Amino acid sequence: MKMNSHDILEYEMMDSWYLNDIKNTRVLAIYEINDNFEIHYEKDGLKKILSIYHQCHFGPMYDGCWFTFSSIELQSVYIKPNKKISQRLKDIDTIEEIITYHGKDEDSEYNDLEIIYKNKNNQKGKYLLKSEHDEEEVHRLDLYHNTKKSKLKKIEPNSALFPKEHYSTKLYKDTLAFALKAHKEQKTPEGLPYSFHIVSVANEIINSLSIHPISYDEANVAIACALLHDVNEDTDEEVTKYSIDFPSNNIDIVVSGVQALTKDTTFPSKQEQMRDSLKRLKQMPYCVQMVKLADRITNLAPAPAFWNKHKRKAYVDEAKFILRELGESNRYLADKLQNKINDYEVDFVRDEGWKLTDNYMVFFTDEKQFILDKSHKNYLKTFKAINRLNEYIVKKYDLELFTRWSNKEEIKEYKNRVDLSYVIEVLNSKELLNLNK
Repeated sequence: MKMNSHDILEYEMMDSWYLNDIKNTRVLAIYEINDNFEIHYEKDGLKKILSIYHQCHFGPMYDGCWFTFSSIELQSVYIKPNKKISQRLKDIDTIEEIITYHGKDEDSEYNDLEIIYKNKNNQKGKYLLKSEHDEEEVHRLDLYHNTKKSKLKKIEPNSALFPKEHYSTKLYKDTLAFALKAHKEQKTPEGLPYSFHIVSVANEIINSLSIHPISYDEANVAIACALLHDVNEDTDEEVTKYSIDFPSNNIDIVVSGVQALTKDTTFPSKQEQMRDSLKRLKQMPYCVQMVKLADRITNLAPAPAFWNKHKRKAYVDEAKFILRELGESNRYLADKLQNKINDYEVDFVRDEGWKLTDNYMVFFTDEKQFILDKSHKNYLKTFKAINRLNEYIVKKYDLELFTRWSNKEEIKEYKNRVDLSYVIEVLNSKELLNLNK
């Protein structure tokens, strides 16, 4: 994919965004997970995060170790519970500057990172974070305190600061393009292109940014997860780190975020699948968790006409569970979801603005009606089966079993009722059903 000059400049400036922002700031805390560091600092009265990831790649064609930066908390589904206060950087009180160094040879490329700081006694010091390897080529991150200088070339940062935009429109468009190709001709239950749903979820995220501010990185990750959240679950595609052109410092979070938003169908019931998904989401950063709130806000529109009261109640109860589990991730979206829950109508459905009871679902054909009792325990399965059969017959054979279906408040006036024998009769009349098979 070809990038224009503005896009290239954005990627080249990214390291400078982070390193310029943290200059001469007071450190609130530093956490550590497996040679990755998360620095909490204060800037212009705001609490901010700089995460430093130490990454290495070894292979027959290329070896290298480098540092990437993000404003999202350190993230790994498996090791996050082990995040702890760093003992190796514990004496840092104020960061004066972070400097990167770069070096390469024929088939290797490396970075060093130097943190220049002052402690609580206003004494100056420095840490050098350096990739090392032993005779067996096992790489590690070594940390030197006031004892060693980098032999690599110093990289002079430019003056770039964080963008004033809430999020990257380039990342939005690239991610949306992949999602649209993945969902292909898929439709929403209302018959709209599936893009309507995923863009609606992303719009809920975007709408929240000015009311509940999050960092530029967090916004890009949240929007990407919103656009991609149903790809793994509902399409033949799978979101990987190679699916979209996304900054390397955050693509892993997008991939694991989409995985957490995807239900695990090895669990036997939808309730267990939801509980498992929420458990995994609670291990993710808030910028991923908030996507689930936005998704349920979007879905808490008036229920489809074929849902019965039991289904509507179960759906709104599930929304309450999502809110309890993930509400802390974004106060604005949590409040909006609560309002949606409060306004959700369980006891009634609406037809052209009128509130109707919906005890029955009626399929129509000519002067006959096929009536399903919504209170029956197998109602939803039966409705979906009949509707799918009708759609298939229309598409495959241009034959309508039923011209339409609708909710009806009363059915006492219906005289010409039919049962499944009618379906069999029509199919047999067109030689589409062989009862001997």
